[in-house]
Amino acid sequence: MKGPISHIRLETWVDGFVCLAVLPCLVSVFPVEEWAVWRAADVVVYLLWVYLCWYLGRHVLPGLLSAGKARTWTGIALLFLVTVLTFLMSLRKVPFPQEIDMDRPPRLYLYQQAVWVLYIASMGMGLATGFLTARIRRLESARKVKDRQEAVRSDLEVRAAQAVAGETVTVKSGYEDVTIPLAAIQYVEARNNYACIHLDNREDVVPQMTLKSLLEQLPEGKFVRIHRSYVVPVHRIESKKATSVKLIGVDTPLPVGRAHKENLK
Repeated sequence: MKGPISHIRLETWVDGFVCLAVLPCLVSVFPVEEWAVWRAADVVVYLLWVYLCWYLGRHVLPGLLSAGKARTWTGIALLFLVTVLTFLMSLRKVPFPQEIDMDRPPRLYLYQQAVWVLYIASMGMGLATGFLTARIRRLESARKVKDRQEAVRSDLEVRAAQAVAGETVTVKSGYEDVTIPLAAIQYVEARNNYACIHLDNREDVVPQMTLKSLLEQLPEGKFVRIHRSYVVPVHRIESKKATSVKLIGVDTPLPVGRAHKENLK
């Protein structure tokens, strides 16, 4: 992807920066060298656990917690399980010489403090980054869908304008004749005993004729009756379902009557 950094490249940079810089710096705050002398195997397991917490918070939990109800409960259960494992790890006391105080034993060993501090830090950073990047992915995906829809809509609008380019229909409204470009007609609606012509960027025109009479004046094959109350331009049909039709430039789908379904074929 050219131009701005894509979210995939951005996430790769974030993962690399956190794993190679942030987490090692966070761990180095605690006496890792001293731990390695006393419990080398524990230090290795401990560091792997820190990176596992980051990975779960960054890549696994956001997807579960923001999904459907069942997956959300799975995410909560997983987070609870990791928290319980952290608690069990913190129960293993690893004393150091500077902690030994014959008069006043420490209430919480340094090892226990470090386990909880790094668990909260690594899981918190992972969750914050995971939800943020997930939000960025959703926004980018929505933007791409919108761009595709706009491209399709623009193509349909061009073809729609070409279908009736230059053609008009003249109707009598009030005491004057009104000439209407066919390309400007969104749809025609039956209103009481008269037809109401809905137009682009103009006020509706209500000629002194019924919907059936107006349909007879429109070019055959370019307008179709889809309901007892609606006539639509064929070139504006964007999509159609069994019971409704979506038109270009019209926000609300129009209903399709049972007696007029064959007209759409």
